[in-house]
Amino acid sequence: MKPLFLFFIGSLFLFSCKKNTTSTTPESAYFTIKFENKVSGQAIEEGKLLYTNAAGNKFSVSLLKYYVTNVVLTTDDNYEVKLNNYDLIDAFDPQNFSSINAGLIPNGVYKSIRFNLGVDSARNHTGAQDGDLDPIYNMIWDWNTGYLFMKHEGNFINTMGDTTVLQYHLGTDLAFSTINVPINMTIDGKAKNLNIEFDLNSMYDNPLIDFNNGNIHHSTLAADKPWISNMVINAQDAFTFKSAN
Repeated sequence: MKPLFLFFIGSLFLFSCKKNTTSTTPESAYFTIKFENKVSGQAIEEGKLLYTNAAGNKFSVSLLKYYVTNVVLTTDDNYEVKLNNYDLIDAFDPQNFSSINAGLIPNGVYKSIRFNLGVDSARNHTGAQDGDLDPIYNMIWDWNTGYLFMKHEGNFINTMGDTTVLQYHLGTDLAFSTINVPINMTIDGKAKNLNIEFDLNSMYDNPLIDFNNGNIHHSTLAADKPWISNMVINAQDAFTFKSAN
């Protein structure tokens, strides 16, 4: 009986080892990047003069759109996941334009997200395009000038106390910028959302942008170049990591 007993124990051991070597955890997971648009922590309410920037300008937001493109996620061991995306974010259409569906990405600990605010030169001056680059979204001048990278429209109260139109249309290749945001996110086989906050006031903070010194910028004039440069600098601090769930 002893040899038979030992054979049974040995077979059970081999079976257990074989079973334990098979992982039940998927090697990747579905991943979504969600953007929440605010003004110094305040939710954006359309058309209301509720907000004040660093220059003391009281203003409203009736339109806010921007392009987030070519997202790259980097792990703690410097492995990069490139999405090659072109996504439009619209503060007033969160159902259709508030997130980027990345599909499946590998498991890992991710330490940063990098993306472009705007459309790279390879796609900025190309013929008719589809998806979020479709001209129906009113984010393009023409095929030569290219796309608008960001639009903020509304009103503000000027130094005379008058409510005045505000039109900030950021574009041209000069306005193209790369944003780096530190994150803390682990992908472990389960679907994950990465939540990023965009603060509109940070676009006007440092260098300081005073609406009284120019309430309309369409990026097409030589006089717009200093404004474009300041907007590109400010964009670096406009996006922050909030959570991953």
